[in-house]
Amino acid sequence: MADNTAYNELVGFTTGTGQGIVNNPRNIGDVMNNLAIRVVAETRKQLDENASKGTQGNLRQSIDMPVKIFGTSFVATLSMLDYYDYINKGVQGTRTARSDTPYSYVTLKPPVKALEQWSRLKGLNPFAVRESIFKKGIKANHFWDKAYNNITTGTIFNELENDLRTAGVNATTEGIKNLFKKK
Repeated sequence: MADNTAYNELVGFTTGTGQGIVNNPRNIGDVMNNLAIRVVAETRKQLDENASKGTQGNLRQSIDMPVKIFGTSFVATLSMLDYYDYINKGVQGTRTARSDTPYSYVTLKPPVKALEQWSRLKGLNPFAVRESIFKKGIKANHFWDKAYNNITTGTIFNELENDLRTAGVNATTEGIKNLFKKK
């Protein structure tokens, strides 16, 4: 792997910038740092408000957005545990129709191991919880859809625009919108 130290110093990107929001960003590294912190915070906020009441927070703790530099390009990829989309879009049960989700239980039941800790905290039998989820499904809470909307058109988008201006980076609104690609 190539050593980008010289380039990183040239654009002002260092590994030390990830400690907190930079109030007056001076370079694209500071801007990307701020963006990553705000995206992670917004995603966690929406998860907390919409989905994670009474959970251990494994999904919340997995939310991360490392910023890496490759040559002249910055790459920031938001990641979280794979099951986030089931929580976001919901899952149709065998006895409950949910038309707003592409996911459904047909024959395979949710794993007891994944439900054990939460069930025990609630004083519930994990096997009973599994059966209930299998039959009733999981209601969609759209935490990621809400976070994505705020990131791409709301407060975080506006803060990104302001950070870019403060850092002296010329970027069009359309160019900035192209930064956000939803899977």
